[in-house]
Amino acid sequence: MRVVTETHRRVRAPTLLAGAVGAVLVTFALAPGPWPDKLALLAAGVCRQRPDHSYFLGGTQLPLEARMGGIFAGFLVGIVWLWWAGRERAGLLPPRPLQALLLGCVGALALDGTNALLYDLGLPALYPPQNWLRLATGLLCGLAVALLAAPVWAATLWRDWDVEPSLAQPAELLAPLGLLAAIQAATLSGLGGLFYPVAGVMLLGVLASFTIANSYALVLLFGRPQQAHTWTQALTPLLGGLLVSVAELLALAALRYWLASTLGVDWPV
Repeated sequence: MRVVTETHRRVRAPTLLAGAVGAVLVTFALAPGPWPDKLALLAAGVCRQRPDHSYFLGGTQLPLEARMGGIFAGFLVGIVWLWWAGRERAGLLPPRPLQALLLGCVGALALDGTNALLYDLGLPALYPPQNWLRLATGLLCGLAVALLAAPVWAATLWRDWDVEPSLAQPAELLAPLGLLAAIQAATLSGLGGLFYPVAGVMLLGVLASFTIANSYALVLLFGRPQQAHTWTQALTPLLGGLLVSVAELLALAALRYWLASTLGVDWPV
């Protein structure tokens, strides 16, 4: 009986959360303008959306630049994989060798970003920046951040978090890396039919990362750590985090356009 009950809860709570995300998307759909413009608006506050740093699918620019889109898409892949693998309540960091590997992925993005900055400033750089490399290092960094951050979030949210690591052995990376390769290939394809799937993965990654960060902050702010025992109980901070995230994204977009129109400042940098 317990297995049936827990399975029901595992299915029902994500369904409710997905319904909340769907409600946000429906509300967004009712806003005027074509969908690509709406998606660009949602990401405007977190990304400068420079054409030369971005990919175009079917002639339409993706809402996030290559590096930023990779980070958020990789983060979403990490979260989805944790759920699929039954590690969504894992409260321990990976073993130290795997931590080093994941931090190396973050370091690869830092190296590529620093090289691009030096190149843009006209200073000595190792190589000319390439969007495919921005995307690849972003994907790897996003996946690494998800696998490193999820245990901290899980140990804060769940009363009975699992005493196991988010990643136990290198072979477990094969599945998420395969998904990252698929996203990389789809983005580089330039096919118009893949615009919405790729853009959707990137923007869902934005919502997922903001929601997890904000739900974590809300739990600590209200002094309610380790209170959730079921997914139904976890919905309160998760839905709260989602609503705060949507408000933040819209506020950041409004701030960007205000700065651009009044001060001529292109933000975020």
